[in-house]
Amino acid sequence: MTDINFKAPMSHLVPTEARQRDTASFDLIELLFFAYRDFVGDADEILAKFGFGRAHHRVLHFVNRNPGMKVAELLDILKITKQSLGRVLKQLLDEGYVEQKEGATDRRHRLLYVTREG
Repeated sequence: MTDINFKAPMSHLVPTEARQRDTASFDLIELLFFAYRDFVGDADEILAKFGFGRAHHRVLHFVNRNPGMKVAELLDILKITKQSLGRVLKQLLDEGYVEQKEGATDRRHRLLYVTREG
């Protein structure tokens, strides 16, 4: 039987300039994660008191900024499925934070508005 020795080169143990850049990149990614987590933590706690999540917040934000926007426009902005938006929007409609009206020129359009409560 032949004994084949597949030794890895020792260069992988010595930090090279490229490896140092990779490490710095990963460190930056981790710092961004922790900053994001801490940034949204307080908002998540407030939303949770209402039984809402970040998706609810996004819907309220964009509808508030664009009163009368169409559901299709909101879907395009959020890049989520109709089903996901439907679940969130139903809760916001049912609880009175958002209202939906027919379009003046096309009754098929569902135009969204944030209520005073929203």
